[in-house]
Order: sequence, then structure tokens, then C-alpha cells
Amino acid sequence: MRNKVQPVPPPTQPRVISISGSPWKKRLKWAILAIILVVVGIGVWVGFSANRALQKITDDSGNKSSLFSLLGDVTSTNIKGQSQGRTNILILGKGNQNHPGGALTDTMIVLSINYNDKKISMISIPRDLWVPIQGYGHAKINEAYSDGEKSTKTKNSSGGGGQLSSRTVENVLGVPIHYYITLDFDGFKKIVDTVGGVDVYVEKDLYDPYYPAPNMIDYEPLRISVGPHHLDGTTALKYARSRETTSDFDRSRRQMQVMMGIREKFFTLQILASPKKITDLINILGDHIRTNMQVSEIRALWDISKNLDTTNIINKVFDTTAGGPLVAGQDSRGYYIYPRKGIDNFSELQNIAKNIFSLQADNIAEAKIEVSNGSGKTGLASSVANYLESYGYSVTKVTTATSKVQKTIVYDYSGGKYKEVADKIASLLKASVQQGTNVRQDVNIQVLMGQDYLSNQ
Repeated sequence: MRNKVQPVPPPTQPRVISISGSPWKKRLKWAILAIILVVVGIGVWVGFSANRALQKITDDSGNKSSLFSLLGDVTSTNIKGQSQGRTNILILGKGNQNHPGGALTDTMIVLSINYNDKKISMISIPRDLWVPIQGYGHAKINEAYSDGEKSTKTKNSSGGGGQLSSRTVENVLGVPIHYYITLDFDGFKKIVDTVGGVDVYVEKDLYDPYYPAPNMIDYEPLRISVGPHHLDGTTALKYARSRETTSDFDRSRRQMQVMMGIREKFFTLQILASPKKITDLINILGDHIRTNMQVSEIRALWDISKNLDTTNIINKVFDTTAGGPLVAGQDSRGYYIYPRKGIDNFSELQNIAKNIFSLQADNIAEAKIEVSNGSGKTGLASSVANYLESYGYSVTKVTTATSKVQKTIVYDYSGGKYKEVADKIASLLKASVQQGTNVRQDVNIQVLMGQDYLSNQ
């Protein structure tokens, strides 16, 4: 009997589900469209804010650039000084219209960009420096901006506060000032608050019982203890401006310290990922900053800044320390500062300014310095590193010693090449100098902080 053949079922076909016209596909399309619209909307929002702010920032009303200049192709040849290898920018900090003496510049810093080695330097000029101001005779250098603003109102030819300040600083330092930037106190506070505050290490107790209250009649005492602090905009401004119980030179160093703190927050907050922060900062800049840069120049400098060495900025504060280029005087003119070689003899200042990036600048910028903390006090090495950098020294390493040490010692591992640098650092820190037993390749000078440093201050 023959077996009955069972029919073979057809092969199983994969199940195909059509989404054509399905609600799921429609929702996906709308979601993608919404994302695109949001991205475009953010771009337009930020772009509009940037365009409006940039039109307000530039002082030259007759040569305003549109947002298209910011978005278009820009080359570094737009930047003044680039072909000569160095661009110098004068940064001016001042009060506002409601502040007595609001047109006097509390802060005067020349920021320089060296295109050859991608370095940045900052030179702080004391506000009490006695100088000639074109068209106004002799006065303290912080009056140049105020005189320039007066000349603008009276239709004089001085060209405004920024331009007159620039020409005055050019005469003092012997280098061209290609651009200026002015920022008022309110803008400074808002910038600090927008980036989330700044972190600083206070070297020594700061107490100023005479810090003026907002009404400029009463006092609002300032007290900040030694150690790490997180400062909001109001406190950061007080910290940077106070000078009643400290020197103007200490204040200049604190100003640089706060500026470096703001720079750190810009790079760590990932601001580019927050359109609101970008817009807030842009609007603050538009309301509180003025410059003679054009939009294309701002864009070109921004592009160049991405390749600059921002980790080893050369800082120099002109002060009246022994052997320095400046001395202090007091007479019918009040308290003022002038060159030790005589009134109007700025040759030493000019030598430093012109050679700030070169070996002739006392080898300060070239010597690689390590600060090692052997005191046992957390944060001391970073504090001392900032202190040395405010004098223009280049600290390339901050470390912690393997064990505590009693005495602070400056070790010279340069084979005597940087002996003067080691001696000056030792003088600043009240330490002794010892010659290293060998020549190190990673650093030239090591500063080993001991427990005695805490009691020497």
C-alpha cells in the first residue's frame, strides 16, 4: 500500500508592515521638522542678538559692518599689526554714568598677541602714573579717557576716550596700540554672574573698611579671608577694585587674577552648548563694551585666538618694587608714580614692553618654572604660581611634594643660565637659592614651598 504524500506548505514569507500613511510616520516627520525649526530659530535668535550687539559695540558709527561680515570669509590680514607679528589691545575698565569719576579708568592693561610663537602677554599700567596727555598737559594716566570723552562733547579733535588713552599709552610704552576695549563696572559684574562666578585663591586677608557703598556716600566694608573663594559679580568687582588697605599694584594683580578666572570659566562652562548664555553674554557686551574694532576684525581675532597658547600667559605689573623702573612721589600733585630715571623718561618701560616676548625681557618669559607644594597647605602651590605669573614669570608645572618641608627653597636647575631669575623669585618669596645637582630638561627653576612661607607672609 502506497504511503500518502503530505502536501508541503509554502515557505514562510517575512511579514512586511507598511508605514505609509501611518500615524507613527507622520509623528516622526513632524518631530524632525520641529527639531529643524528649533535649530534654525536658535541660530536666527543668536544671530540677531549678535548683530544688534555688534552694531552697538563698535565706536566707529560711520563704518558699521553687518552680521554678514561676521558670517562671511574673513582672514587674519584684516587685523592691524598682524603683518608686523604683534597686535596690541588696550583694555580699559571704568565706572558708569552714575559713578563719581566714572570716566576715569581704574584698569589699564595692554594685551599683546605674538603671532610668531602664539603667545599672549598682559602688561598692567598703574592708574597713578604721571604722564603727558596730548592737548591737556601732564596728569595721571587714568585721566586720559575722561579728557578724550570731554573733547568729543566739545567737538575737539582728540577722538574720544579710547583713542586718547591709546595715544597716551603708545607714548609711554613705545609700542603701537592697534585697538582698545572699554568695559564698565556693571558689565563686569554681569559677565561674572552669567558665567557662574569666578574661583580665586586669596593670598592674604583682605579688609577694606572704606569700600564705597552703591550710593557713593556711605561705606560697604569688604572682608575676604585667606584661601579659596568663589566670587559672584559684585564681590569679584570689589576684590578687583579695592586698594585702600593694599597697594595699587596688588589691585592690578588681583584684576589679572579675576580676568584669568573668567577666562577659565569661558573654557570650562561649554557656553557654546547654551544658546541662552551666548545670547545673555552677547547682550551684556553690547550694552557695556565699546571698541574701535570692526565686526570682521572681531571675527578674525576670534579665529586666531583658538590657536593661541592660553596656558602660559606672560603677565607684567609695573610697580615700585626696589630696583624696578618706577618710583612713587607726593607733593602738590598728590600721590603719583613716575619713572626712576625722571619725569617723562619711559625708556625702561618701553624696553620691557617692546621685548616682553623676547629673551631680553630679563629672561622672565623663557625660564620654565615649577612650583611644588611642600607646606602641607592645600592650594598654596597654585596661589604662589598665580603670584609669580602676575610678575611675568612663566610657571609651567604645579605639583605636590612627596613630603612636607620646613624651608622654602628655590632650586636653580639651569646651570646658572637663569641665576638672576632664581634670585629675584627667592627675594619675592623670602627664600634661599640652591644650585641643582643636575640640569633638568622639563623645568629650569623649581620653587619648593615650605611651611615657613605661611609665617613669612
